[in-house]
Amino acid sequence: MKKHFIFFLSIFLIISCKKNNDDTSDIDPRMIGSAMTNIYATGKISEQNVSEAKKTIFGKWDVGSTSSKSFKKLKKSSDCGFNYIEFTDDKYLISLNVVFEGISESGSIFGDYELIESGGTVIEVKLYYSVSGSNIHIATLTDVEVIETSGSLDATFKINFEIDLGDINITCNDLGGTYSADKDEAMDETTSADVDSNHYKLVRNWSLNSYSDSDDKDLSSLFSDFCRSDGVADPECIVPTGIQVNVSTFGTYVFIHVDGSGSPVNIDVGTWNWINAEQTQFRIDESTDGVMTINSLTTTNWSLTETSNEIDDETGTSSTFTSNMDWIAIP
Repeated sequence: MKKHFIFFLSIFLIISCKKNNDDTSDIDPRMIGSAMTNIYATGKISEQNVSEAKKTIFGKWDVGSTSSKSFKKLKKSSDCGFNYIEFTDDKYLISLNVVFEGISESGSIFGDYELIESGGTVIEVKLYYSVSGSNIHIATLTDVEVIETSGSLDATFKINFEIDLGDINITCNDLGGTYSADKDEAMDETTSADVDSNHYKLVRNWSLNSYSDSDDKDLSSLFSDFCRSDGVADPECIVPTGIQVNVSTFGTYVFIHVDGSGSPVNIDVGTWNWINAEQTQFRIDESTDGVMTINSLTTTNWSLTETSNEIDDETGTSSTFTSNMDWIAIP
């Protein structure tokens, strides 16, 4: 009787778990071994709830420059277009290509987004940009649809900008319209990243808690040096009080200096990639020099050492630069 009871209890628990796990039937076979957000989700977000729609928009979408718009910078006419839009679990990044007087530059908008639901389904995606500690609603996405064809994912969407981006010192205006975009491939480690992998632990938002380097600089030095050029302080520069980094499974990182209210003072965007199978070392910006070594990593704390070679411009001698950083995950 005891064996029969245990067997019956086991079957009951298995069935119960399957019934109570709403996501089980939605797991893409390609993501079975991963704890990361599904990178293969498709559908119309207007037919999905918030949880489903968040997976659908998740990823890096190459919009390209097929629909460049005109805008004003320094009161002169220039061209501006999207490079890509990327959504992580809780942040978005818009990369822009700005052409001014024949010179092409990149610009970035980074912030929180919100999925607005009505009647159980998502009607729009609101994009926010933080200024002086307040989130400003800058744009709205609607009619978002993602389809998969022969293994490739493509999206269509409408975007409407709610403000003149010049009002927040972002040079582009009038980029509203209907767009299509191809989804970038995620990093190879994404589909095998279980909860114990360094890839899973690293991909999130971090705040720099401590810093030291071989030049005897600390965290306060980083903040004060931000507003200095050739040893001279810029009186109009806002001295940051914090540094954050957002690490994406699509090989993107966003490095942000923030002010006392937590709003961005400066945003730098680059790429990163693992350089060993153990996922303990990586490089940024396709650099062949300089290695980031993970000393310890959990989902809440991260200790990192950066090592690179530096050449003295005057003497030509080479030296090794080392910095040590401790990061804390941002909830």
